[in-house]
Amino acid sequence: MDQPLQDVLQVHCYGCGALNAHGLHIKSRWDRDDLLCNWQPEAYQIGHPGYVYGGTIASVVDCHCIWTALAQYCRDTAHSLTEGPPAVAFVTGSLKVDYLRPIPIEGEMMLRAHVIEASERKSIVACSVFHSGIERVTVQVVAVRTKLGG
Repeated sequence: MDQPLQDVLQVHCYGCGALNAHGLHIKSRWDRDDLLCNWQPEAYQIGHPGYVYGGTIASVVDCHCIWTALAQYCRDTAHSLTEGPPAVAFVTGSLKVDYLRPIPIEGEMMLRAHVIEASERKSIVACSVFHSGIERVTVQVVAVRTKLGG
């Protein structure tokens, strides 16, 4: 599927929700075994002059990693998001962010994530954030699987 997952399964989430007018509107697509997201910060998402605010970076990565866990679950169970959400959801259990270098506010960030471990209860997702071809941030997210409505 070449269409961004967030356009297929539209939600109200602040980070990724196509239905949230005030959200970050990330767009995640499969690139072989990784989920890829290119995202452009807005000028108001500045932290230190000239650089993206670290909390915004964490929000973008957190949401992309949760979509990575969900997308891998769907791939593993042969569930198509065009049929609607699966019977489970993923929520953040932990988020470990290592800021290696600041990310300039100008230009696009590229996030590349994949599941490194999956079990019945959780998935561990690794993500790298690049800007101008340089790795700027590494992240590990524990995505906890829960039943929808539970």
